Amino acid sequence: EFGGSDTYATSQILAAAINKIGVGEEDIVMCGRQAIDGDTAQVGPQIAEQLKIPQVSYAEQLDVEGDSVIVKRQYEDQSHMLKVKMPCLVTALSELTEPRYMHAGGIVDAYNKEITVWGFDDLKDDLNPEWIGLKGSPTNIFKSFTPPQKGVGMMLEGDGKETCEKLVG
Repeated sequence: EFGGSDTYATSQILAAAINKIGVGEEDIVMCGRQAIDGDTAQVGPQIAEQLKIPQVSYAEQLDVEGDSVIVKRQYEDQSHMLKVKMPCLVTALSELTEPRYMHAGGIVDAYNKEITVWGFDDLKDDLNPEWIGLKGSPTNIFKSFTPPQKGVGMMLEGDGKETCEKLVG
């Protein structure tokens, strides 16, 4: 049922899962900035829309202050400081935190952890089948292809001005 979902359909599914868990008054829903496949950065904001909670994208710093979150948001060549009430959704940049690397014991322990997997039957009460999967995806891919490889580069030597004059003629 979920196969072929575009960003809109994916956000419907993830919002249904988050609703199943529940969003409390002091919760922050954290999302990555964007996926590496579609690279659109749309799913996080679309989830916030489905959950009817405020969202801040491109967070590089985050501080909790009472019932609000202060977010330093990266914006082109500058940063914005925003204050938003919880619950909210934040899409994170890699600058937001430094990754933790597991030690060998933690990796072994992870093998024994139970992982809950939800499918359509688990979320169907919060999903409209017309809005998920390929059927519910307004974005359709006409053709997918791998771009051609670039040609071999050319190594130039000399100072910049002299080399440019030779190339231009």
